[in-house]
Amino acid sequence: MAKRLKLLVLASLLITLVSFATMVSAQGKLRVAVVKFENKSTWNWWGDRLGEAAADVFVTALVETGKFSMIERERVNEILKEQDFGASGAVTAQTAAKVGKMLGVDLILTGSVSQFSVSKTGGAIRRIGVGVTTGKVVLQARLVNTTTGEIIIATEEENKKRLIGARYKGANFQQNFDYGLANEVMHPAVKKMVAKIVNKTAGLTPAAPTGRVIKVEGTKVWINLGANAGLSVGDEFEVYRKGEELIDPDTGLSLGAEEEKVGKITIIEVKDKYSIGTVKSGDVKAKDFLKKI
Repeated sequence: MAKRLKLLVLASLLITLVSFATMVSAQGKLRVAVVKFENKSTWNWWGDRLGEAAADVFVTALVETGKFSMIERERVNEILKEQDFGASGAVTAQTAAKVGKMLGVDLILTGSVSQFSVSKTGGAIRRIGVGVTTGKVVLQARLVNTTTGEIIIATEEENKKRLIGARYKGANFQQNFDYGLANEVMHPAVKKMVAKIVNKTAGLTPAAPTGRVIKVEGTKVWINLGANAGLSVGDEFEVYRKGEELIDPDTGLSLGAEEEKVGKITIIEVKDKYSIGTVKSGDVKAKDFLKKI
């Protein structure tokens, strides 16, 4: 009995250490969201699914590098739908900062499938059908810094893939979306682009999360950052309040506003999209700004 208890304690300790190591590792990685790629090719059999496939292949390749903390595609699609980015779902350098803040990411990867084609030839040898499927793709990708709106890298790659097999994937592959075929055609080009991204982002560090106070009840504070933004229990934030907006008397343009530090909070509970904290000092109010310490 004592031996079994000891094993359970050791197992629990091991799980805790692994979880902690995973959390620490994720906190040191750049947070990236991949937006659905636009289909600008003449290949319209698969419609939006071609752009979705390209984004999925990029997510997989970026995860495999071990250099980035990726946001789930479902969460990305949810934000884009809420913000009504239109049928294409396109995110520009100008809108990336807004989307990035909502997702709590440092970088947004977007782009397009500018060319895509699939052709099939084949014949029969002693009644056995043999087919050669040839796929070609040209991908364009842009990596945007969500803090500055700067396009960190814009790259293009193409790939041509020949797949030989007996009646590969059936006769109607043009009409019927085949993720496996799309993946095999795109993957080599994506791998080259991801290698460039890793090299270009080598010197970048994750930005400290910033957010807003949702509401305050006594010493309890709700904020609009959660696990999706990389928050953990124990994180601390300084609280700021914007003063009067300064307007240039000559141009009438806003020059910004002064910020006053009004308090400090510590996170005690983390949800997916929000967190709960407690006021450690100062006077915290709804809509105040947060800066992670």
